[in-house]
Amino acid sequence: MNLQFVKYFLVLAEVGNFTKAAEKVHVVQSTFSTGIKKLEQQLNCKLFYRDNRQVLLTDEGKQLLPKAKQLLRTWNEMESIFSEEYCKPLRLGVVSEIDFNAIVPLMKSFHELHPNIETQLIENSEVELHQMLKSESIDGYFQKYIPFDHNDFEYRLIRKDRLVLAVPNNHELATKSKLPLQAIDGQHLIERTNCSLYSEVEKCLHQQDIHPKIVFRAKGDDMAKALVASGLGISLVPDIEMEYPNVKYVPIADEQFDRKIFMIWKKGNVSTTMKKLLKT
Repeated sequence: MNLQFVKYFLVLAEVGNFTKAAEKVHVVQSTFSTGIKKLEQQLNCKLFYRDNRQVLLTDEGKQLLPKAKQLLRTWNEMESIFSEEYCKPLRLGVVSEIDFNAIVPLMKSFHELHPNIETQLIENSEVELHQMLKSESIDGYFQKYIPFDHNDFEYRLIRKDRLVLAVPNNHELATKSKLPLQAIDGQHLIERTNCSLYSEVEKCLHQQDIHPKIVFRAKGDDMAKALVASGLGISLVPDIEMEYPNVKYVPIADEQFDRKIFMIWKKGNVSTTMKKLLKT
């Protein structure tokens, strides 16, 4: 049985008009009518009563209708399952210093669209992940910089977050809706040493003669926020949509520092699963 003819049958049963039904499935009316006729021949019965005004189901057509719907539904489920079940797992690298919360929205959207595709996340250094991408051990990776040999690779900016001041809820600065950068002068500062904007922020502080007291140097965002929550100081962190207990985020009024995260993949030989991610 030709599945396309079954689709024609269902559309005609719904629309009740050959011309409109043919338009709905994007074929000429003669092709549509031939499909219906062949289906009737295969089933050895008449499926529709035809007159000049309308098309109605026969008793045989009424019996076929629920079975045809189930057949098409089963076929669509099979297509969906097998189109994804036979895709290789998506293998993505995440540079160790990146705040994973920044890429969660993309991963969540991809999983919702393709729940049957396994995603493998590999945390490693930028050097190791770039080498893995060159050897095609991974499909792509997330990084804060564009690779120096970017002519052999493609990249997309997937996230841009502005730095804000993270302060304890009971800190004097927590009452402000926004603050000038000068406000951190003399404050106990928890420095994020993994920040891609580290040198830019340091240069700006030097130019404005701002001298905070460095009390901790934290490698990751979570570590910095945990230290802020403990009341040990303030920190400049990316403003992502993640609350942290006992931490208030205050925008900087007079300076703009934007942390960027890129997704990087190799040109040319892009896996099926990676193509799906790029369409997300």
